[in-house]
Amino acid sequence: MALWGIEEKVKHYFADELEKEAEMTGAQFVVKFLEKKEVAHIFGIPGAAILPFYDAVLEQEHMRAINVHQGQTAIFMAEGYARSTGKVGICALTSGGGTTNFLTGLDSAHGDSIPLIVLTGQVTTNLIGKDAFQEAPLVEMARAVTKATYLVTKTEDLPKVMSEAWRLATQGRKGPVLIDIPVNVQRGLLKINLEDYLKEEKGEHIDLVKVSDSQLEEVFTMIEKAERPVLLVGGRVAGNVSNELIGLAQLLQIPIVSSLMGKDGFPNYHRLYAGMAGPVCQTQLGNKTIYESDLIVNLGEWFDSRSTGGRNFFEEGCKIIHINTAEEEILFSHHVPDELVIASDVRNFILKLHNLIRSREYKPNTKALKRIESLQIEKTNLARQTDSESSLLKSQQMITEVRKGIRPDAIVTLDWGLGRIWASQLYDAHEPRRFLIDRAGAMGWSLGAAMGAQLAYPQRQVVNLLGDASLGMSLEELATAVKHDIPVVIVVFRKELEFATAARGIGVQAEFVEQPEQITGALTRAFSAYRPYLIEILIDSDAQRSVSMNGTRSGVREVS
Repeated sequence: MALWGIEEKVKHYFADELEKEAEMTGAQFVVKFLEKKEVAHIFGIPGAAILPFYDAVLEQEHMRAINVHQGQTAIFMAEGYARSTGKVGICALTSGGGTTNFLTGLDSAHGDSIPLIVLTGQVTTNLIGKDAFQEAPLVEMARAVTKATYLVTKTEDLPKVMSEAWRLATQGRKGPVLIDIPVNVQRGLLKINLEDYLKEEKGEHIDLVKVSDSQLEEVFTMIEKAERPVLLVGGRVAGNVSNELIGLAQLLQIPIVSSLMGKDGFPNYHRLYAGMAGPVCQTQLGNKTIYESDLIVNLGEWFDSRSTGGRNFFEEGCKIIHINTAEEEILFSHHVPDELVIASDVRNFILKLHNLIRSREYKPNTKALKRIESLQIEKTNLARQTDSESSLLKSQQMITEVRKGIRPDAIVTLDWGLGRIWASQLYDAHEPRRFLIDRAGAMGWSLGAAMGAQLAYPQRQVVNLLGDASLGMSLEELATAVKHDIPVVIVVFRKELEFATAARGIGVQAEFVEQPEQITGALTRAFSAYRPYLIEILIDSDAQRSVSMNGTRSGVREVS
């Protein structure tokens, strides 16, 4: 590619040459840094102010640029990649209006602590602040929805910025970091010994925040005294400490309730899992279990309005222990007063508490064991009805049949709206990082996230489950799936809009489903095709779901 005319040729460097000091462009350095971090995919759209970076990407044999049709999808793909793997997602766009499309995804990743490195092109340094063509003050705009933002004005500053940005994105409370790089900084030259630089860069780290022995003793004492304790699993647990949490729950023999964001943090089929709590994305047994508890051990949940619906959500006299990675996250939990607050890495807390309990030869009391026995009965009694004699396909039938038709370890991505509510209440998550949602609730998010997850796991089943309004906001990205041969399966439930014909025109195989017994066969054909595939399901336009009518627990209306 050429940027505004013929550029000076820059030498391409090979691995053996990088053992000694070498001269390279700023863009080449950034790409070499990402290559050493084993980054395989760059999500974005090339444009004038970011072309030096994309030129450098083309030089790499094991790095692939995934070009989308709308800039917002690039960061959604990076999110899906990061959420499903736990690794850093990388995206890059040009300056101006291109980069402002990243703001929604930054807000989503920041709220959910998703590690991203977001690279944006910028006008030349001498034009910054002069209302130049495609100039945008992105650093100032993004500051509220990132862990850090950088405007790099000197090429020689890039090594320090990249190291610091990577550490911030991946350590402590993870999150997105934005690096705005003017085009002349990308083209500028620097001399660096990459081997020595990367050795120094690897040596720096941030210590985890750890729970103290006195805090563990206090937690253990409160659990021993409680008659109806419960473990609440939040989004900071999902994908990070699932195995450790299973061991702790089985040792204690107390029930597990999850928030929406923590749904895949504990196997939903496990005998100790009671369901989800909240006024909207919830289950009847989940709400009942947590409301009747006298002690809640909150592991990584914010206690926001989606989880509690208000300060009176829990029974009066219920004590709450709140464990979260960072103090600022605990401060966000203003809906519920905490008895004991612990700022700690959640995995470290669980492991240390588990060891302490084992050292005390703890044995569950009779009341705790009886509560687990009654939980199995209540699971059956309070289960929602999923069959129907109606001639129209009901949402609960659709979700149930979709779950039957895909593997236990399949990844599903969801948009906001009724689709997310239905799926969260009726879809069983079996493994961590397999039920992908975003707290921000951006419509159109889930298709990009599904494609990012599919690229991370080419052989795994990935299903994007969404409504017609959401697909209407991301329809052009079906062409992205076709262009890059991403075999994602899109299941869209339709009330009004029709998409199968449009999908075929784009190059996506598509079929239409009206009856529940047709869904499993359609999914089998979709996965066998190993290419982008759309299944359109017509559902009852009057379909409802069990949700709160006034935002509180007491306002939940159960719908069969």
